[in-house]
Amino acid sequence: MVETTEQQGAKPAAKSFENAFASLEEVVRKLEGGGLSLDEATNLFESGMKLATKCNEILSSAELKITRLQANFAEQMNLVQDDDDSEDEDA
Repeated sequence: MVETTEQQGAKPAAKSFENAFASLEEVVRKLEGGGLSLDEATNLFESGMKLATKCNEILSSAELKITRLQANFAEQMNLVQDDDDSEDEDA
């Protein structure tokens, strides 16, 4: 089966999100575990913030894509209903 560019683009983004989120969870576990020097904790916190930002960007992009798809679907449904209405008027 041949995948479209859109389908191919969705897989890396999902994988990227999963990887970033798993890494973020690991950072949180290490920070919550304690026993780190101030420098180690600061570096981990900085890394966690970068991962959280990346996850948020990926989620925002997915949300925008879904919103656009819903709007396009709603527009198509209105066009279909309008076509059905005009056929009824012709009869």
